[in-house]
Amino acid sequence: MHYFITSQIDDYTSAIELAEIKRLHLFDDLNQPAVILTRNYVRNARQTWARLGISGRVINLFQYFLGTNVNRPVVDTTIAIDRLSNLPIHHQVALVDGKVRLKVVRANSEIYYVDYFDQWGFTDRRDFYEANYLAYSEYFDDAGKLNTRVYYDQAARATMIFRYHGGPNNQPILSLIMLTHGGCHLQFDDLDHLMAYFLDCLAKADTDPRFYCDREDIAVLPFGLMNQPAKRYIVLHSTFTQNAQRNGDFYPYVKQIAKMTNRLAGIISSTAAETADVSARIPGVKAYTVPVSYLPAAAFMNQPAFANRKRGQLIAVARVTKMKQLDHIIHITLRLHQTLPFVDLKIYGYEDSTSDPQTVQHLHRLITDNQAAAYIHFCGYVKDLTPAYEQADITVLTSQFEGFSMAVLEALGHGCPVVSYNVNYGPGEMIKTGINGALIQPNDQEAMYTAIKQLLIDQTRLAVYSRQATEPLQRFSAAAVRKDWLEVIEDQHGATSS
Repeated sequence: MHYFITSQIDDYTSAIELAEIKRLHLFDDLNQPAVILTRNYVRNARQTWARLGISGRVINLFQYFLGTNVNRPVVDTTIAIDRLSNLPIHHQVALVDGKVRLKVVRANSEIYYVDYFDQWGFTDRRDFYEANYLAYSEYFDDAGKLNTRVYYDQAARATMIFRYHGGPNNQPILSLIMLTHGGCHLQFDDLDHLMAYFLDCLAKADTDPRFYCDREDIAVLPFGLMNQPAKRYIVLHSTFTQNAQRNGDFYPYVKQIAKMTNRLAGIISSTAAETADVSARIPGVKAYTVPVSYLPAAAFMNQPAFANRKRGQLIAVARVTKMKQLDHIIHITLRLHQTLPFVDLKIYGYEDSTSDPQTVQHLHRLITDNQAAAYIHFCGYVKDLTPAYEQADITVLTSQFEGFSMAVLEALGHGCPVVSYNVNYGPGEMIKTGINGALIQPNDQEAMYTAIKQLLIDQTRLAVYSRQATEPLQRFSAAAVRKDWLEVIEDQHGATSS
């Protein structure tokens, strides 16, 4: 069995998880059994999996140990609330002597969580529900800080217990995990050790287990902690050095990878350029080139009509972080608008205010200060960008570096020419200047401005680029990527040591 490992698949499905789903379909075509492994607990994740068409194709760590609820009868919300307590509950609240002792919070007509208060008003615990069944409980100390989380199996037995203690700034730090499994009481220091045990359980029950780590923070350390023999691969979705150059400093997780090459069957990169650099810097493990995504056969046959595109529509598809350098395309659009007033820019992607608030605030202020809100728009995360790609004149990429750039491949697959900085890795293997777009020297805003302006003015040439968008992309066809994966699957060289 092939196992594609990630953190979670929720309503905000990221590019990595979408790539895993496409890989499932490709492995189906190869008659290779495959599933996705997720580590994190996500409430009502099955609904998302059903929407994405992967029901029965995901194994979650928590569900593995706690069991699934697919065959449990539906519980009416009113009946479920009546069963919560011996106290009478009215309008989602139970009172004793005028004091709130229980409070129900609902979501989409079901129970979301229930708070229980002691006689002095302290929150004793919070019970979380899924499909009106108790999923897990959180317990708090007198200061309201989390100290215990208990997960229940399908018989409402406490099966997984997470203990927390105070850390810096009085934040709860996970200190112990206790698991009842296989008739044994087990304990683990952290999620990495629990994840390793989870992978070992799967490997032990499999005659040919093959694990592919798509998120380094989820599986790199567990790979090193595993005891069962299995083939383990690292799939690089970003650059492996901090400056995207062969001689650059490794990221911390890559340092770990370089120390455990004897436990890896291979490192998989999306581009030939990165594979060559990985081979040079980490010589102790086989390096493969397998694009993280691919274009279906239909993309090479029929391109959307150029006449349906909105003249002057620019789009950028990128998470709003400093590394994506979205201020470059914003400044370029401000200049373009002075002579080409029909120009409009739409930016699609998460506004990562939790991790990069300064960048988000700076970009919004840049638009406000230049009174450009009428023609520069932040559109947020959009699940399906097909209409955006098919209506735009040009997709623009201004990143400092990329691991591949699925946005470039998807844009070209929809006949949308791309103007991009020629950064490592990816754009140079998909964009051919004069054929389907333009490659610009990294960070040369003046050259990018000129290239975009010339294309917007010369609609005839832009139409040719649109028609030729997929010509250089046979390397990224479904058939070519299937062949790449088959090379990995059939290669007998990879390590299987424990």
